[in-house]
Amino acid sequence: MFECFSKTRDLEDNYDHDDDENDLEYILECVLMDDDGSDEYKELRNNYNSQLTQNCNCSEGVCSNLEECLHGGAYECTSNKSELVLKSNNSLPIFECNGSCKCGISCCANRLVQYGPRRDLEIFDSPLYHSKGVRTTVNIPQGAFICEYAGELITKTESQRRIEVNDSLGQMNYVLCLKEFTTEGISVVTFVDPCRRGNIGRYLNHSCQPNCQIMAVRVECPIPKIGIFALRDIDAFEELCFHYGGEEPKQAAGSGKTCLCGSLNCSGFMPNTKM
Repeated sequence: MFECFSKTRDLEDNYDHDDDENDLEYILECVLMDDDGSDEYKELRNNYNSQLTQNCNCSEGVCSNLEECLHGGAYECTSNKSELVLKSNNSLPIFECNGSCKCGISCCANRLVQYGPRRDLEIFDSPLYHSKGVRTTVNIPQGAFICEYAGELITKTESQRRIEVNDSLGQMNYVLCLKEFTTEGISVVTFVDPCRRGNIGRYLNHSCQPNCQIMAVRVECPIPKIGIFALRDIDAFEELCFHYGGEEPKQAAGSGKTCLCGSLNCSGFMPNTKM
């Protein structure tokens, strides 16, 4: 019954930066930026050190009835019971079970992102983007978790400063701004920069017709993990990409760096997400 459920294990991430990127620090999860003394940083640090108190009390320690589990409903087993994947029609916020939950870890259907990236990924020299990229060496089903976009958690002010510095020096910009919306408007904005401290997620390139998508996933902390999931079935040795601008409108022609994705609906330019 629980063949596809995550097994008992700690965070596992055996990837590392490529040999010519040895000045980078490989990290398993997001870490805080250095203290700049600002009130923004203090708020970020407080959230980083906070813990979500809601936990599940699933009967008999099994989160198999996702309608009853407080955290359930976002994941399901693939048809062949090989792994947990994100539901294609999921519209629920993703809260994974954690150490405070009553469920049994070996039979929980709500633990996925917290265990780290999937296996069979590799960093390679992308001929399309003329840069490093990430591809899979095996087929990946729709909804499967790829990896977290991990890096330094930074404030809005610091993100703007780093972007300006990168632009002035002509350097690659890795800062990602994740906006979560409610019916009333923006509720939470998370800034992550894996430029110097990051994981394999930093190597995924942008595409206007991506095969991956990003989702906010919370485990124990109010600050979400930025999870990258397969948007469709992905073939072995296909490069993995997501849209850097998410749902943001496409920027006007001539207002940014040239996009190299080559997709039929390519906007021609990299997205410029408004902070």
